[in-house]
Amino acid sequence: MPFLRGKLLGNGFSEGSKRQLEWLLDELQSFYERVACCGRVEERHLRAIKSFHRDIVSVLETEGA
Repeated sequence: MPFLRGKLLGNGFSEGSKRQLEWLLDELQSFYERVACCGRVEERHLRAIKSFHRDIVSVLETEGA
């Protein structure tokens, strides 16, 4: 996660976008930790990952990246 966080947050985005990305990355990290404790990946986990992806891309597109 540190690499992804550094790449996304170090690109000169507005403060609002940075806050959104930080929140999304914090939530994504917590999600990964919860899934890791389960010991298996289920369909609902894959849907959640796709949702995180959509949300992150949405913030990036809003910023014009």
